[in-house]
Amino acid sequence: MKKFNSILKITALALLTVFLTACGSSNSGTAKDAISSFLGQNENVMAFGNADLKSVLSKADYKNIPKLGKLLGSEFEILEKVIDFSSPMYYAIEGPLDSNGNPEATYAFITIKDNEKFIDELTSRGFDVNKTGDLSYSEDGDFAIGMKNNIAIVVIQKKEFNAEKLMVDTFEKSEGDLCGGKTDEILAQTGDFVFGMNVASVYSSSNTELEKLSAEKKKSLKELVKDSYIQTVVKFEDGAAIIETKNHFSDALKAKMFFNSDTKAPVLRKLGKGNARVGLSTNIDMKKLQALMDEYSPGAISDLLGTLGRDAQMALMFTGSDLSKVFTGELGVVMLGDLGANGSMIPAFNVFLGLEKQGKELGEMAAGMVPSVAESKVDSDGFKIYSSAEYASNNGGLKLPTGCENFGKSGINAFVNLDGVNFDDFDLEGGANVIRVIKYITFEYNNEGGKIYIKAKEGKENILKQAMKVMVKELESEINNMAI
Repeated sequence: MKKFNSILKITALALLTVFLTACGSSNSGTAKDAISSFLGQNENVMAFGNADLKSVLSKADYKNIPKLGKLLGSEFEILEKVIDFSSPMYYAIEGPLDSNGNPEATYAFITIKDNEKFIDELTSRGFDVNKTGDLSYSEDGDFAIGMKNNIAIVVIQKKEFNAEKLMVDTFEKSEGDLCGGKTDEILAQTGDFVFGMNVASVYSSSNTELEKLSAEKKKSLKELVKDSYIQTVVKFEDGAAIIETKNHFSDALKAKMFFNSDTKAPVLRKLGKGNARVGLSTNIDMKKLQALMDEYSPGAISDLLGTLGRDAQMALMFTGSDLSKVFTGELGVVMLGDLGANGSMIPAFNVFLGLEKQGKELGEMAAGMVPSVAESKVDSDGFKIYSSAEYASNNGGLKLPTGCENFGKSGINAFVNLDGVNFDDFDLEGGANVIRVIKYITFEYNNEGGKIYIKAKEGKENILKQAMKVMVKELESEINNMAI
């Protein structure tokens, strides 16, 4: 009997655990939990995430910026007395977007050290603070802020609002159970900036060609993107900036993804020879892409035909508008050349486009129409163009820059090698001069996500600090003229 009672207790505990898990984890009152609860009760949020403002300012070394550092430093010291910058600021962007790309509303969730001190700071800055129950709030134009239990929530929206009702409703949504699942997984990520995109909300808030789909197709697409998110984490490090994305897709959407990966990078041997400075490659499953377009974007092929010349339109019409019968999904483009003594070069280009049997017939037609190149032909691989005979080759020999060795291995790859380039001959203005600190940039993307890697020329100093040095130099005269 004792053994039976023990089994009953264990079973009851297990059922209680399942029930509590299904209902969502409890809210512990942090800014992170507040936004999690808010997201669980607002299906119109298109994007959300966090920003580590203290880390970003520190990496930018703002204190050592002449005059501006003094201004920012004094302001930050004041805010640091009332805002807990050891915790990230969390944000949410609510759709739909208007014609100018502005969101319906933007929310910021901030951890504050002391409600009363925070209110005193707002009052000293000219804000009128009101109170309803244990919630304090203020407003100014399209801006409203509420404070409660060491959390401040800022709301910015263009449409008219009642500040008291808006803040009461926002805090109510922020005090329930946690959203859980993929949303909380993204919110838990650490980095200088974290960005999460709700694919379903973006779709439901968008005004696109998808609106022309039948009710049945719309329902199918809605199910496809349900519980699907794209996570992006930005990190500024010594010598590099890293932007990584991860796809948290539904199983149905994962099955529709159409990128191929191949660690052997077969496109390399089809791109001639020489030292590559810039490159772009794709490896796409054209049958899966065609099936996806046929199902949810049947007008895409017609739109493509509309952008092409009459000859190309007629040629593609013979394929039955099935791109998978024309293209293999392999594409490669590289710019080649060696830098001269002054850091300049005369670039050459090699291009490869993989063609199926029907595509090769079209390629033969197009080969003789490419102007001002050394060679334009179709062989057993596909369509090849070499702008200079010096870099033409059927046996490979393409040399990739250091750090760009993954080129051609993912669904999409790209790189730009800026090492040794002399930018003095470029008419760069303002922020564009930040390119001077970059050694190379690489990009890769596949079905699981992607990565942008920006390598700085100086490896021992934070790339954000290096970029700020350039910006300060460009704005030196304006900064020196500031009255502080």
